Amino acid sequence: MPSLAPLPLSTQATVIRGLGPARAAALQEGGIHTLRDLLMHLPYRYVDRGSIVPLGELEMRRFEPDLEDREIITVLGEVHDLRQSLTRIQKMALTEVLLNDGSGTLKLVFFNQPYLGRSLKIGDRLLAFGPLVEGRNGLEMRGPHIEQMGHAVGGNPHGGLDDIWVSRFLPLYRKMGPISSLVRKKMVEEALSRALPPEEWLPTELCRHLPDTLTALRLLHQPPDESDGRLLNLRETPAHQRLAMEELFAFALGVELRRAGRLKRRGLVVPTSPELRNRLKSFLPFHLTGAQRKVFKEIVDDLTSGRVMHRLLQGDVGSGKTLVAFLSMAMVAETGGQGALLAPTEVLARQHALNFERLLGDEAHRIQLLLGPMKAAEKREALARIASGEARYIVGTHALFQEAVKFNDLRLVVVDEQHRFGVKQREALKQKGLDPHWLVMSATPIPRSLALSLFGDLDQSVLDELPPGRQPITTKLLDTEGAERAWDLIEKEIKAGRQVFVVSPSIDPVDESKVKLRDIQAMESLIRARFQGLDLEVVHGRLKPDDMAARMERFVRGDAKLLLATTVIEVGVDVPNASVMVVDHAERFGLSQLHQLRGRVGRGAARSFFVMISNVETERLHVLVKTQDGFEIAQTDLEIRGPGEFFGTRQAGLPQFQVADLVRDRKLLQLCREAAARAIATGLSDAQNEWLQREQARLKLAEVS
Repeated sequence: MPSLAPLPLSTQATVIRGLGPARAAALQEGGIHTLRDLLMHLPYRYVDRGSIVPLGELEMRRFEPDLEDREIITVLGEVHDLRQSLTRIQKMALTEVLLNDGSGTLKLVFFNQPYLGRSLKIGDRLLAFGPLVEGRNGLEMRGPHIEQMGHAVGGNPHGGLDDIWVSRFLPLYRKMGPISSLVRKKMVEEALSRALPPEEWLPTELCRHLPDTLTALRLLHQPPDESDGRLLNLRETPAHQRLAMEELFAFALGVELRRAGRLKRRGLVVPTSPELRNRLKSFLPFHLTGAQRKVFKEIVDDLTSGRVMHRLLQGDVGSGKTLVAFLSMAMVAETGGQGALLAPTEVLARQHALNFERLLGDEAHRIQLLLGPMKAAEKREALARIASGEARYIVGTHALFQEAVKFNDLRLVVVDEQHRFGVKQREALKQKGLDPHWLVMSATPIPRSLALSLFGDLDQSVLDELPPGRQPITTKLLDTEGAERAWDLIEKEIKAGRQVFVVSPSIDPVDESKVKLRDIQAMESLIRARFQGLDLEVVHGRLKPDDMAARMERFVRGDAKLLLATTVIEVGVDVPNASVMVVDHAERFGLSQLHQLRGRVGRGAARSFFVMISNVETERLHVLVKTQDGFEIAQTDLEIRGPGEFFGTRQAGLPQFQVADLVRDRKLLQLCREAAARAIATGLSDAQNEWLQREQARLKLAEVS
């Protein structure tokens, strides 16, 4: 057969032989358009041929019940028997597969996967891996990961393996519709055999001691026998580092180019004067902390510099970010312009408007709140006040993005909870002004090293000092059997005249993971039975906005002594008289989210308590018991959950890396950021410009920051 022509990595993946319409469609749907895309989708796991355990030897590895981190065992055998049934109580589909390799047998148990009865057949070879558990009739694997390895040859489950295992390591790929792991392996082999080496575009200092792109791809799709299996599965080999470096350098270049473009733009100069300084001081309810003074000076320097401000304001719970944001808005509002504050929820927008009214006192009529569900006449009046310039302080939610909103002289936009807004929405608001200054606040602390790299287009300010009067919070973790201590504490605090939050993770008794939870209705019944006659309000996301606002206001005023809520109270609710928060099913929340909730108490003169109730993930939750440092908690949260969950799955500005990991590779990210700044200063090569254009589309670099 004649050898196939070599191809650049930018070639369409449809050149691979034997694809057919169904497989080609599956590739498109999976985001695989070119040979490079195909090769950058790396194996999710590598099986070491020497790590396969004969089924007859499993008894020697009998599961120890006290061992938390159970060993993952890999086995290979033939499907000897297959049965399907329903569990007795919950009527859940149960699939049981008996695996045989000639030396022994093992039962594989699958829950809620009835399709396995159609896709598996007697005689199929299966590679399975997972922890062993003690079943009623011996060892078994429950819910293992399986790979179909074809049909056993001559009744021997190991027969015919030469076509699969020609080397020590077997790479496994995720199934894509009709494309199985084995089919992917053959496609990758053809792509590697035809791929031309791409031109080098990484700076020398980043790729020194690392393989080139094509060599790295070969090492990861066809690992040599001498490879380190542990590093392969941890994605920490030099080949992984090479490919991660490419993604991270492209990302860093995009951020630096955006920053360089911003610094060239002329910004509105906000005039300052002794009169303005005195005016701002008159609004202050107390002296600023040293950190607040330092950060506000950085903002003032930006606003008077003649450049467009793009600043990230970070601070831990209760560090006084809102007051700094107000002063920034006052600086433009008191010199003839308008400032707009964008909040992620109506509850938070109302809270901000209320705080601003208190600070402005007699001047509160210059504030305008704009919310989606306003009545038509109310909204018309609000829009007219904004358009005329009568409203200088504008506070709102996504309603500020509406086309009908016309500003008179928008000079500053403040975004609270920056990561909850899509970049396009932020840009839509920005287009409403000439080119306003931009201050974004993060209520979730982001470790500084990551923030510098992720939001490199934004200058950084960090509030690292709590205002006077913030009380230390005693944090406790109780199991469900010890929950009575939480109710006793609530009773004691309410008798002392204070107020209490109780947080429930779910509105329904079964959440999206199908786990039965004590929902908010069940918690309400428990509280009403335990504290008869107590003034109680219940709030959650399904209430109408006006109803929710009225209930929250009753609690803020002190008319209700206990507020039972979902996480709608995570940010923005300021009740100094609240001294206790109890969180049920605390394992359902991220650490940073729990830390945000904890910040709702400790705002008054009384000693405050934060109590988590949970029977699981207690080691993770103990982080909150040990520390109240939001940045340390955020670092742990990132390491446990990864950046996607940490920032929220809809984080539009977060790049979708295929190899790089923002937590694992944060040191590489910092190196790439420094190299990107140097590359832009000296000028990009043609190869780098061409590569950057291609990567911009894939990593959405145009949307960064």
